[in-house]
Amino acid sequence: MRAGYRSVSVTALRALIAGAAGLLAPAPAWSQATAPTPAGTPIVNTAALGFDLNGATQSTVSNTVTIIVAERLDVSLVRTGQGAVVVTPQPKAVPFTLTNRDNGNESFAIAATVSAGVFGVQALVIDANGDGLYDPAKDLPPADGRTPVLSPGQSIQLLAILVRTDSSGGAATATLTVTAQSTTGSGQPGSTYAGLGDGGGDAVVGPTGAIASVVVPITTGIAGPSLFKSQSVLAADGSQNAVRDAVITYTLEARFTDAVTGARIVDPIPQGTVFVPGSLTLDGTPLTDAGDGDAGAFDRNASAPGAAGGGIAVALGQVAAAAVHTVQFKTKIQ
Repeated sequence: MRAGYRSVSVTALRALIAGAAGLLAPAPAWSQATAPTPAGTPIVNTAALGFDLNGATQSTVSNTVTIIVAERLDVSLVRTGQGAVVVTPQPKAVPFTLTNRDNGNESFAIAATVSAGVFGVQALVIDANGDGLYDPAKDLPPADGRTPVLSPGQSIQLLAILVRTDSSGGAATATLTVTAQSTTGSGQPGSTYAGLGDGGGDAVVGPTGAIASVVVPITTGIAGPSLFKSQSVLAADGSQNAVRDAVITYTLEARFTDAVTGARIVDPIPQGTVFVPGSLTLDGTPLTDAGDGDAGAFDRNASAPGAAGGGIAVALGQVAAAAVHTVQFKTKIQ
């Protein structure tokens, strides 16, 4: 024992700790949380000092310090279904799921646009009963283009209502883009909005940038074979940011109105990316990378404009009328 210091009895120490603990939040400090601490929660802490003076055990407490848990701004937007959507003059509903990935309560600004051509967005509505079917009497656009406030982890269903805006009967293709963005703020991960979080704390942009978008290929239903391509991005932090080591999933949908033979899909691996081994599939069935007995292969020596790392090829062969085949593969951004 160092000179000048006196021991505190075990009983006194226990009493001291118990007294200090009574000044803290009721949750045990050593408990393992099963969910993130909600944004706006005050984290309060007060310490205690015990000592012996003039033969008596005494104590005093420190000042209390408080910090408010910041709100993390994150969002997820996922399409329900896959492949190209055929749009006619009759309203066509395309369903999506929006999830609040915050640790706080948040609403989101939502929008839908089409790239060009003979298509129009009639409305972007909240699917009241989540059945994926459009009911104009119940499924209504949110006020000011903003969803209701969602609690942490809560999801809602959205419907983008598309129509064909001309009756010429000509073939056309385009893309539908649906976007959801935190109403508190968005931007680079780590960006801070001081005092705008729940409970008066700060709001901090999370890994997703507090914005998410989904692109869907759309068509009028072309006569003859057609091929539609879409992509999605997933970074290591769970965001859709196209950064180093993020994985791009490419989806190729081949549609046939008539029976054909010798059908074959080829796609070069884009510059700046590398093929992810074992990622090639046909209609959900894995294909080997080698040129063996199955329908697909990855050829690292294939070359094409804009390609630097080979390409994939899938032989569909003889295809029946009214058939649809889907090829997927992945690349990683270098």
